[in-house]
Amino acid sequence: MAQLSGKMTRRSLLAGGASGAALLAMPAVLRAQAGDTVRFGVLYPNLTTVIHEIAMKTGAYERQGLKVEETRFKSGQTVDGVEQLWRGEFDFYMGGAPEVPRLNSRVMESGGTPPLAVVSGANPGHTSLVLSNKLQPKSIDEILDKPLRIAVSSPSSVHLAFFRGYLTNEKKIDANSIPWQFLPLEAGNMLAALTTDQIDGFLHSEPTTTLAIIHKVGHLFMSGRRGDMGPNPPPATFLSSRRDFIKDSRPVAERFMKAIFDANKAFKEAPKADMVKIIAEWGGQEDSIVDAAYERMDPTTSMTEAQALKWWKIIGTTMVERGEIVASIDPMRDVFDLSLQPIA
Repeated sequence: MAQLSGKMTRRSLLAGGASGAALLAMPAVLRAQAGDTVRFGVLYPNLTTVIHEIAMKTGAYERQGLKVEETRFKSGQTVDGVEQLWRGEFDFYMGGAPEVPRLNSRVMESGGTPPLAVVSGANPGHTSLVLSNKLQPKSIDEILDKPLRIAVSSPSSVHLAFFRGYLTNEKKIDANSIPWQFLPLEAGNMLAALTTDQIDGFLHSEPTTTLAIIHKVGHLFMSGRRGDMGPNPPPATFLSSRRDFIKDSRPVAERFMKAIFDANKAFKEAPKADMVKIIAEWGGQEDSIVDAAYERMDPTTSMTEAQALKWWKIIGTTMVERGEIVASIDPMRDVFDLSLQPIA
């Protein structure tokens, strides 16, 4: 790991990418199994990371002889998780996508080499635009010139980044030219704000989308999953590792990825009712909510080079244009390393 000069620290590097992030105390390790150890940081309870629970419940890690030490982070702690991955406290981390290229970019700016690598991804197209029932446009073009108040979980929200990328790449519109206000709001407060007319809609994922539909406080206007924000959406959640761990512990890293792909297979082949129970337990949701959201969910974790490049085209290039990451960053050299994934 490159030494940083002057007063540049790991904290200041990451804070440059997401203002106001505070390093919280390391959460307690929750479970472990027998075998070679893999330390895994994961967002919880969060439906975007449920492939890990599927791997646990179906014995995928055990079959690979792995002991997985799991550290949980709340939603909104992606910055903290990525930082702790960089510091060597984890071997893998699963969470929001933009923070890895942000951190690698800051290290490059300081003269170092990118320390992290995205090794796979999940949840392609899980971004939804939900609008208040008072708004019933037939197309996005009808509301792009309206001063709408749209809630996002944070200014660095992956959903906001994906939507901005859609406007730029699919609609050929400058995302800064529309008069929408993007208001930071925790997902748990979005429905109440929509009900009380404090916002006109929100950009988020499951289960927030389904809860709005079930409680009839909003309607699903655009779904990345069904192609409303462009065809073949790329993964929106990243599974990342440290480059030094991949180099020094490659056989263990490959077995961990094989376990994840075994969990993918289990998800695709298991009865829906079985998967609904696992997902609901992991996400802290009722079975009925997960059942209603199921068609908009894809927790399987894999990524092709074409998907990586599409993510970069939609989101990465937008981050470069906004000055969030350096223009010299090369996605396939400095961000992604898909070599751990088993050949299908």
